[in-house]
Amino acid sequence: MFESKKPPFGNRTRHGPVVETCRDMVLRSLDIQFREMFSQVGPVLMDFAERAENDELQGRFFEALGLLRNRRADIEHTFRLELNQGFDQFLRYGRLPNEDVSAASADGIELSLVAPEDMEESVACENLIQRANANYFPDLYALAQRLSVVNGGHKLKDSQIPASPHHLVWSFRHAIDSLDIEAKIKIVLYALFDRFVVRHLGEVYDGFNEQLKDAGILPNLKAVAVRSPGGQGTTTRSARDKVKGSEPSKGDEKSTEPGGPPSLATELFDSILGLMAGRRPGGQTADAGARALNTPTSPELLNAINLVQSSTRSSVVASGGSVAATIPTVEIDAAFLERVKDTLTQERRQVVEQVGAENLSPVDADLIDLIGMLFEYMLNDPVLPNSAKALLSHLHTPYLKVAMVDRRLLVDTQHPARRLLDQMIEAGSLWVEEGNPNRGIFPAMQKTVDRVLLEFTDNIELFNELLEFFEEAMQEQRRRIETMEQRSQETARGRERLQLARQQAVEEIRTLCSAHPVPRVVGNFLGKVWTDHLVFILLREPQPGDAWHKAVATAKELVAMFDPRDPKPADRRQPEHIRALRGTIVEQTQGTDDVNRAALNALLALLDQPPETWNRSEMIAAGQVESSKATDREASNEVGLPPSRALAEDENDEEGLSSEEKEIVERLRKMRFGTWFELTPEADGKTRRIKLSWMSPLTSTCMFVDRSGMQAEIKSLRELAQEILAGRAKIIPPPKHPFIDRALVSIRKMLQAGDRGKTDTAT
Repeated sequence: MFESKKPPFGNRTRHGPVVETCRDMVLRSLDIQFREMFSQVGPVLMDFAERAENDELQGRFFEALGLLRNRRADIEHTFRLELNQGFDQFLRYGRLPNEDVSAASADGIELSLVAPEDMEESVACENLIQRANANYFPDLYALAQRLSVVNGGHKLKDSQIPASPHHLVWSFRHAIDSLDIEAKIKIVLYALFDRFVVRHLGEVYDGFNEQLKDAGILPNLKAVAVRSPGGQGTTTRSARDKVKGSEPSKGDEKSTEPGGPPSLATELFDSILGLMAGRRPGGQTADAGARALNTPTSPELLNAINLVQSSTRSSVVASGGSVAATIPTVEIDAAFLERVKDTLTQERRQVVEQVGAENLSPVDADLIDLIGMLFEYMLNDPVLPNSAKALLSHLHTPYLKVAMVDRRLLVDTQHPARRLLDQMIEAGSLWVEEGNPNRGIFPAMQKTVDRVLLEFTDNIELFNELLEFFEEAMQEQRRRIETMEQRSQETARGRERLQLARQQAVEEIRTLCSAHPVPRVVGNFLGKVWTDHLVFILLREPQPGDAWHKAVATAKELVAMFDPRDPKPADRRQPEHIRALRGTIVEQTQGTDDVNRAALNALLALLDQPPETWNRSEMIAAGQVESSKATDREASNEVGLPPSRALAEDENDEEGLSSEEKEIVERLRKMRFGTWFELTPEADGKTRRIKLSWMSPLTSTCMFVDRSGMQAEIKSLRELAQEILAGRAKIIPPPKHPFIDRALVSIRKMLQAGDRGKTDTAT
């Protein structure tokens, strides 16, 4: 299945043939393991489907199973190509490129603020790679040494070795990337890939190293010892093989099930603390998370946190029992947030100084830093309003204490304190208005923060009570906003119905008056009084019925009385005919407003005159009763909507759009209601966040609401597309995971980027 592919270039080293032999051996071995893995995909997914919580989830497993059966050949082909390309790149450049398995790689030491859409998949991949690198460390070390001879002496990191765990997992991820299945089902595939492929790499790496040794490449390289998890002694190769070849425990199997966030969070927490421990000389990186969970906090550290917390509590009491006095009522600028960051840093420094850095255990020091990074991530969030950041920053020291009292805070996704912080940040992002703290969810957030500062000592149960209170406040806020938003939508729909009705009425009158001149009095009456009458009929009966047809027939009869081409004009001008028409007009225009009363009276006065005097009236040219586009624009301005595409082609005609604008317009047409946009007007440069609440299926008019659900903006798709291209508008992607999950993933990326930087420097 995995046939060898010769690289398409001629620049080979003298060791090229042996690398080609290694490539063939690797692909043959993986062929066997890949077949075994796919033989188990069906039974495993069927088992998950049978144990699914609901019909919808069961259906997704069945769909994934059918998709995998149909796409198996494509997956195998893509995986094979990625592996071959890895060997090709090594032969050409001497190493594999540094590709990040996650969708959003960390480019530096700053915390990434983009929420990773495939966070669960990224975490699963990275954990799989880390475990494999640890299990096969002696093999990978030997391969790195021998392959550095092949590439001319350049040192290799694990990720730059062909067929390394990083290369294999990255290739498998690319192979299944095109599958339209959710991340939780992909995690099941990664678990199978781990069990049937990664855990059997020992034989692959043995053969790889043996081929290089037989070619005379460092045949006498000494094996390296593997430090045990506890940091003492070494583990033998045979012992490690037993670990690799053992069946997964029940706990491992549970971690492969969709919907198992606690195990995912545990692995993430463990890897973060492992990376933090690795920054210290002699730091133990293995099982760092487990040690942190099982290591009690020293009384001295808790006392130090209590002192800092009591100081904050005293300031709150002095300000009237609320932190509101410390938050400006005007919009908060970046300088204020920098002072907030400095304050939080100073709080952590005070804690460390009171305990003494030399007396602080590595685990506690890492947890203090981790809570600091968590709140720094919150302060860097571009979506959360600054006033909400300033308020929530007061929870820094209480949450530091929570992390020390109950280490499950950063592991258990259902921890009440964790859920409370997640909920408040989500609510703040949606319903806090900058510079207007008395509206929205801010008062409930403020009350919650005040209670944490004043009441929390060491009783975690307080957070259950606060979580219940805040969730009720969120539900009430959501109900109020939904009610207001529905009213805004109904208003927009009503305005559009009025606009479309007016356009249809204007077009009907314009058509009637396009054949020949009519007296100006008649034109004014039709363009004002009768147009409004037609609009009223359409608003009452959207589909033209008897009333519409009767009103149009009356207008036709009126216009025909002045048609010079009529062979029998005298018949239309008989007194009884005129009286009947006049009566119909009077009957249907009862209640005419004062603005149009003059036009109606002028027409009635004209009809009361002898017909032979009508021709002496001032005449207007055919089609000039009202300019249809001008009238349409006036109607549009009255209701606050742009003209419809039917009568205002110059506004929304897609033929006049550039290819980029057309592409964006099509994407916007498919956009879900509830999508948030950030607008930057040219005048003041201040940004506004508004939500797409409704889009007209007829005119493609978009209605946006603010955080309170009130109408904030109305734009056409064309206008919105042009603003996006000009950089004055952008879409704010919704976070797919809670705040703390996003923050921990970003923190790990930052730590990994720092470690990569150190390695590159050393190399």
